[in-house]
Amino acid sequence: METHARLLRVIALFEDLSKEELAHLARLCSISRYDKHVQIIGQEDRTDDVFFVLEGSVRISSYSPSGREITYNDVGLGGLFGEFAAVDGLPRSSSVVTLSTCVVARMTAPEFTALLQSNGRVAFRLLEVLVAKLRAMSERVFDVSALGLRERVRKELLQLATGGASTRGGLLIKPAPTHYEIASRIGSHREAVSREFSRLESEGIVEVRRREIRILDLVRLERLGD
Repeated sequence: METHARLLRVIALFEDLSKEELAHLARLCSISRYDKHVQIIGQEDRTDDVFFVLEGSVRISSYSPSGREITYNDVGLGGLFGEFAAVDGLPRSSSVVTLSTCVVARMTAPEFTALLQSNGRVAFRLLEVLVAKLRAMSERVFDVSALGLRERVRKELLQLATGGASTRGGLLIKPAPTHYEIASRIGSHREAVSREFSRLESEGIVEVRRREIRILDLVRLERLGD
């Protein structure tokens, strides 16, 4: 149990808690390990546990009736997911699938809501998390409603570039998301995203290889939005 308490220290929601408080939470959680590409939560599931990521990362997505995937965000070390259903009791709004081998701590909804009611520091941390998610979703709605595909692809590339590596040939993004994954993030289709990348390649702005994107001219990419 002491090991579980140490693991919970990485969770942003619990950063302000004492050793004794973490030990108490550890007794409320079960620890599970999942392989890569395993679904932890299914959209419309009638479950309400909350999960905390101790190792690895997961992807949160929803699917249309036709099977089109819309990706909301990825959650990595220190993050949480499943809190919506724990608070409002409604079916799961999204699916959650592991992107790598993952270790998560699971807490029941009654234990989670009791924690929020009894600990203002944790409740405020959760409020910060929810505000950040709301801001991100508001920006996503604006982008899909007001921006064309080229601008949405440009914004996604610039976001990816923040984690890229500088090389002689440009800024390298590796491993890069597939065109399908980018499309699911920006509210488009793989074919349209592939055409836009072909256009950017023909203009000498990017170079695309298998699971690699090299930004050859970052300045021009930034100016596309002007």
